[in-house]
Amino acid sequence: MASPRKNRRAAARRAGRKQASRKQASTERAPETRTERAPVAAADRPAAGEAPAEAMSIARRVAWWALLAMVFVVPLATSNLTFLGFRLEFTYDQYDIVKVFFLRVLGLVALGACAWDLLRRGGKLRHTPVDWLIVAFLAWVAITTVTSIHWPTSLFGKSQRYEGLLSFVNYAVIYFLVLQFADRPARVRTLARSLFWSSVIVAGYGILQVAGLDPIKWEGLSFEAGRAFSTYGNPDFLGGFLIFSVAVALALALAERQLVWRLVYWTGFGINGVALVVSFTRGAWIGAALSLMLLGVVAWRSSARMRRVDWVPAAVAAALGAGIIWRSLSSASEVTNAGKRLASIFEFGSGSGKTRTEIWRAAFAAIKERPLLGWGADTFRLVSPRFMPAEYVRDAGSNSIVDNAHDYPLQLAVSVGIPGMLMMYAIFVWAGVRSFATVFRRSDDPGRIVLGAFWAAAAGYLVQLLVGLSVTGTSFLLWAALGAVLAPTARVVEVKAARWGTVAGAIVVVLAALGICYQVLPLAADHAFLIARKDSVGPARTQAARRAVRLDPFSSVYRSEVGIADMNEVQGYAAAVREAQQAGQDPAAYKDALGASFVSGETALKDAVAYTPDDYDNFVYLANLYNLGGDEIDSRYYDQAINAARDGLRLNPYGIGAGVLMARALLSQGKTAAGIEELKHCLQIDPSDGDAALMLAQAYENSGRPAEALAVLEAVEALVPGQPGVEEAIQRLKSQPTPSPAP
Repeated sequence: MASPRKNRRAAARRAGRKQASRKQASTERAPETRTERAPVAAADRPAAGEAPAEAMSIARRVAWWALLAMVFVVPLATSNLTFLGFRLEFTYDQYDIVKVFFLRVLGLVALGACAWDLLRRGGKLRHTPVDWLIVAFLAWVAITTVTSIHWPTSLFGKSQRYEGLLSFVNYAVIYFLVLQFADRPARVRTLARSLFWSSVIVAGYGILQVAGLDPIKWEGLSFEAGRAFSTYGNPDFLGGFLIFSVAVALALALAERQLVWRLVYWTGFGINGVALVVSFTRGAWIGAALSLMLLGVVAWRSSARMRRVDWVPAAVAAALGAGIIWRSLSSASEVTNAGKRLASIFEFGSGSGKTRTEIWRAAFAAIKERPLLGWGADTFRLVSPRFMPAEYVRDAGSNSIVDNAHDYPLQLAVSVGIPGMLMMYAIFVWAGVRSFATVFRRSDDPGRIVLGAFWAAAAGYLVQLLVGLSVTGTSFLLWAALGAVLAPTARVVEVKAARWGTVAGAIVVVLAALGICYQVLPLAADHAFLIARKDSVGPARTQAARRAVRLDPFSSVYRSEVGIADMNEVQGYAAAVREAQQAGQDPAAYKDALGASFVSGETALKDAVAYTPDDYDNFVYLANLYNLGGDEIDSRYYDQAINAARDGLRLNPYGIGAGVLMARALLSQGKTAAGIEELKHCLQIDPSDGDAALMLAQAYENSGRPAEALAVLEAVEALVPGQPGVEEAIQRLKSQPTPSPAP
């Protein structure tokens, strides 16, 4: 009977005949571990002296588990658990703020644990040359934060986007942590499995939504019915996540040797694939198709093959996808009809393709004005109104808010300048080139396909970002993928424990703990904002808004909300004054409260303007408040309403909201001709704006020109039927007797 040693030698000789030389084969083979049955390639094998996974210290285990928890929890995170008749919302932003919370908390836990272990015990630090470019990029973003038109936004990120300097640092931390831990195929597969199980829940829930079985109640959805959005709140964001999950699920299926688990992974791949289809997100379809094609090349190069048992689940998944696509072809909607959706990819003269190109025009204009340092990270919403063409307002509507360039290179160039954008994409290109040989070289290790899945998914996601938005809840996976694919190429530096290691480690842990505690404040502030927006009226609403500002003084949205809440109090007290007068009661108390609320609102909105002077919306709110003051307190406030509206129009030349409020003040002052001209100008910009049309029609009617009033309203109704008050005004004008012609 042959000895185990002879059997190993014979196996090595057989492997050598399959490779170009025996030496190459010997470097690509490694003994199996107890946790992984597949052979481990040398490129993925830990460096000499690296402790096996079972020997990790408690601190390193905590860091590793925190990283795995991040990959699993972040895609699932949402604050809306309103189901079975119970309302369990916690934050106003039900998606991004919660995902950012877990990203930062778990990132700090992992980083603190790693630093504690390294400073006290020493160890091995893995690094690549790409790291220096990442550090340079972060330094550049820090500089652009200092020069930003609004540094708090550039530091923390815009509300419901949060891609400021702190998020870029968070991405770098995630990259660094994955680089340290993804030093062997077993850990890469563990990371992939964490993403897989999260994706099954996310994708499965998205399918339930499309099937009409959503147990959670969602409000304020801004996209078409019949599209999956799951825990991401938007089909486009869900589609970006699914690019990663479909590639990882397929790779796990092809790499798995046990039949039961292979079928489980195939099932997960089918669930993710169906969710991708019913998201009806064109960019995600293109990105996922590219990632699967690249994954096919990796599978071929790594000897991963379809088995006989694979064809049944693969056929079922394909049939389900094809059936859904076939059924969608009968949909009248341009969005939920797969055929029309695909055809619209190449249509730039209408629909979302047209508005997207108009947004790109604004982005190019903004870049041209500040090409070097940009305007500051995540400030596109503040910048875009001054550059947006009038065609966009006409096509998208006057209430459309643009807070992203819908093209990641343009978004970066506007935010952190052309040098920042080039550095970011140099990171991606360098990581792809450096890891290309590791991922695509020939091997007889099917397990390599899991590493290839991260490479392919990253490429697909970057393609999707050419027409989409980067959101922290998905983009962190891009940086995790960079760390995973670069880990086999990393160099190892031995770090010795320092005498002061315990003290330094304790300081780092304390700082991490303080950072974790701080992350609670934005959640608590957004909870107060939720109460102000949805759960309270009158003084209670104002108090909740002020509490939000106290908890998070860096949010310009919360500051504006204080003024809006005060303005609603003004309206409430004004109604109370009129009711008291009609009832023959003394309205003095209500008038005093009205005046106090007006002063408070004026102070709050002026504070919001001073804090964010480039925010057009604050000037609209202020003009609206002054018009109320002119109506209820003193007509001299109309002049201030006109001034506030003009200030807003300097930031947004096509701001119909400010134009309508200016016209309202002019009409209230008796300047009818000037008010009519301003309203006509608003309707030239957006002929479908119902508010401008109603006010212009009233001005015409008051001037004895009912025919012109009717013509304005009918034109608006023909463009966008069903706007509030328009049809009623049309019927009222038609019911009035036609005036006799003058003798």
